[in-house]
Amino acid sequence: MTQMNMLQAINNALDTAMAANERVLCFGEDVGIFGGVFRATSNLQQKYGKDRCFNTPLVEQGIVGFANGLAAQGSVPVAEIQFADYIFPAFDQIVNESAKFRYRSGSLFDVGG
Repeated sequence: MTQMNMLQAINNALDTAMAANERVLCFGEDVGIFGGVFRATSNLQQKYGKDRCFNTPLVEQGIVGFANGLAAQGSVPVAEIQFADYIFPAFDQIVNESAKFRYRSGSLFDVGG
């Protein structure tokens, strides 16, 4: 069995998911060419292109809101938030939108995949 650290395993899992399903998108702050602050997305933009692995503005609530919209339309978003402490601005989207999307749309949309 190949030994990997956690970040290598995350990168491998993202690579595997993106290779298996064209609907998987990875986005967040500095995830493109830079590969993320911890390099968890290294080489994904080079391999899958800027349409599937791309940088976003520095707005965590917008990143999660964008992921909600993509998921509701059938994509499989992987939204990266750089550091755990940065998730707090996105809590409104997670708690009040993501968690209630299916119910509020009368089961027309589901972002829980």
